[in-house]
Amino acid sequence: MSCIMLAAAGQACTSASSSVTSSHPPAGATSAPVTAVKPSAKVGPELRALYEAYGEARQRGVDFHSNNPLLRVVDDRVLIDATAAADTPALEADLVALGLRDAAAFGRIVSGQLPISAIPALDTLESVAFVRAATMRLSPGPRQMPRP
Repeated sequence: MSCIMLAAAGQACTSASSSVTSSHPPAGATSAPVTAVKPSAKVGPELRALYEAYGEARQRGVDFHSNNPLLRVVDDRVLIDATAAADTPALEADLVALGLRDAAAFGRIVSGQLPISAIPALDTLESVAFVRAATMRLSPGPRQMPRP
């Protein structure tokens, strides 16, 4: 049985790179109420707020749409940037196990589309130092060279 399935059942799971304990439902499950994500030093506040808004929409039975125009949300996934605590390949493997799609690693950063329902499990991964939503950067326009 995979760590994701065990975590969904509220049971502990230990792998070579992570330790997961969760009482949150797996992606697509709607029977259990969604609770607030505890404040964490690992998970950015924008991801916690996104997860809470997502859970409220699911409980009401309505389609979810993020109110934050800077977040990149597609269907039930959010684009994230995760910083590895030590081993980047281990972090990538842990995130893929949580459902990360289109994973890309550069240095200690792993990016990809994570199911919003998997956000609470991020805090339990030993392989992660910090995770934040990958936000769009707004530019005021092209920079101009100063005139002499």
